[in-house]
Amino acid sequence: MQIEKRSVGTCIILSIVTCGIYAIIWAIKMLKEAVQVKDPNDQGTVEIILGIVFSPVGFFMAEKKLAEGCAARGIQHEDRSVLYLVLGLFGLGIVDFAMMQSDLNGIADTLGMGDPQVRYQQPQYQQPQYQAPQQPQYQQPQYQAPQQPQYQAPQQPQYQAPQQPQYQPPYQDQ
Repeated sequence: MQIEKRSVGTCIILSIVTCGIYAIIWAIKMLKEAVQVKDPNDQGTVEIILGIVFSPVGFFMAEKKLAEGCAARGIQHEDRSVLYLVLGLFGLGIVDFAMMQSDLNGIADTLGMGDPQVRYQQPQYQQPQYQAPQQPQYQQPQYQAPQQPQYQAPQQPQYQAPQQPQYQPPYQDQ
């Protein structure tokens, strides 16, 4: 929801100087802001169309939603929807514009939007950012082989030439 504070006198003068063109823009902005006090997601399309085509009914409906939204938020606001309808039917639509803008300025002050440069935005829930769990640092286990004696080949005796039998003459008869 955004409510922009506007000077009522300046808006009326701009509406006269621009031959009503600024009045249409002003009405669209006011009706949208008035409807969004009740429901920030509502764009006020029905109220805006009726406000352009048949101003008293558009302002009547927007004021109804404005009063309901103020009641829901605990803001003191008097429902003037019937007065808007009667004034509009008697051709005093510019008074409707001035009264609604004055009401919106008061609501902006109540909600802490006193500075015209600062626009109020309803706080929105921010979901915490997901952080992946940190993986533990993997350390390669240090493998240590069991202590065994080093392999030693069996010792072979040194090679010795086979002993030759001593020569004996063949057996003789004696």
